[in-house]
Amino acid sequence: MQRTALIRSTSASHNFDQGELAPDAHRRALLALADELGARLHTSHELRQGLTLTVRYADRTSTTRSRALPEPSAHSPALTTLAYNLYTLLGLEQARVRNLALRADRLGPDESAHHQLLLDDGDEKARRIEAVPDAARSRFGPHVITAATLARATRGGHPREPS
Repeated sequence: MQRTALIRSTSASHNFDQGELAPDAHRRALLALADELGARLHTSHELRQGLTLTVRYADRTSTTRSRALPEPSAHSPALTTLAYNLYTLLGLEQARVRNLALRADRLGPDESAHHQLLLDDGDEKARRIEAVPDAARSRFGPHVITAATLARATRGGHPREPS
């Protein structure tokens, strides 16, 4: 089935149970959101040209930051880097965050994009490696592969108790 009209944006969000103060928890949530968006974009063969971060606080106010990219991309590490940069620009200190949301903006088909060739082949290797978890997710489900910082430590199949 071929899609005739492309969706202009796609988003993912993470709710914290309480107002979360820890920047490490915020960054883990951003990593998970960027990974989810990247997987969605790979699956739909779309590229994004911008990213928007929305932070909602415990007092129900919110802050939004957006950035455009020099070239369209669906590369998960690029999404993560940009999400972290947007978060850093907010300069949050002791902010109780209730929700983080990432939105990939200005989506377009991946066959229409041009990619700048680099003399360093590290970027191309990372893009080829990214196809492996995409294939595993399509066969075994969306949560079969995740970043190590997002995986729960287990012992004998049960969550490990904090020490």
